[in-house]
Amino acid sequence: MAGITHLFDTSAILAHYFGEPGAAEVDQLLRSRTCRPAISALTIPELKTRLLEETRDSSESNRVFGLYVNELTESIAVGRAVADLAARIREAAEQRVPLVDAVIAATAAHRECILVHRDPHMAAIPEDTVRQIVLASE
Repeated sequence: MAGITHLFDTSAILAHYFGEPGAAEVDQLLRSRTCRPAISALTIPELKTRLLEETRDSSESNRVFGLYVNELTESIAVGRAVADLAARIREAAEQRVPLVDAVIAATAAHRECILVHRDPHMAAIPEDTVRQIVLASE
């Protein structure tokens, strides 16, 4: 199989787990034989925290965390090239993009894969910077 094809933002994983808008699109990607998903290393603490906040059950949040992080996706480290690209993405965006999200987008751009998310501020990143699938938010 080829390299990583899609980078899932935390918002995409949470939408999938909770069955929120965009979940069907994420499910279709996970079932696709041509999709090889990954996450940014920065998604790991963000996902862990959000799952615990939302479920309020450490056993369930650990189970779900392990499923997505260890079984369904590969984790990509962040290096200098990604950090530099994140700064350029923040400068080019039409609205403010939080640093973590800029790094996640830069990771996708650097790896030449498709960013999958449902964050309106990430949709403000120019398409020529990073290819995106913007999931339905409602």
